[in-house]
Parts: sequence; structure tokens; C-alpha cells
Amino acid sequence: MPILCRLTPDAQRDLIEIRRFTMKQWRTAQSQKYLLELRRITRLLADTPSLGKSRTDIGLDILSFPYVSHVIYYVVHEQQLVVFGVLHKHIVPLNHLAG
Repeated sequence: MPILCRLTPDAQRDLIEIRRFTMKQWRTAQSQKYLLELRRITRLLADTPSLGKSRTDIGLDILSFPYVSHVIYYVVHEQQLVVFGVLHKHIVPLNHLAG
């Protein structure tokens, strides 16, 4: 059953930073393509949250899902997929995700 998807302010900031970086490195077309695909992936996760990997190393009920160079971190709470971080795959999540 599809659920709503919500981005926390931290996740929104992550996406803004991803956009800035891809605009600088690869210009507008690639930036738009990458962010549109990230949006598609979050919709897919809202439809099927269980696709993510359980991340008990980070916290209870936290899931993650990889996309190219990034990892989407989320929880399902009260019929919402709550994305709270979109980090580069080489970043240690415990050092960068809010508690």
C-alpha cells in the first residue's frame, strides 16, 4: 500500500547540496536527471518501504537504500516514509545524521 513521503529539513539540505555539486561538476542537465531519479526512488520506497536495508547500526527501525553515489536513509512512521538523510556512500552516517 503506497504511503506518503516526507523529507526532513536535513534531507532537504542534503538534496540542495547534491544539486549544487552536480550543477558545478556536470551542469544542469545531469543535475536534473540525477535529482529526478532520486525522486523516483523515494516514490518507489514509499510504495515498497521494505526494499531498504535495516540499519540497526544507526538506530531502531532505520532503513537505507543506495542510489548511484548516495544512500537514502529513512524510517516509516505513521503511514509516512520519512527521509532524514541522503548522504554520499563514503560518508559514515553516524557522524552526519541527526539523532
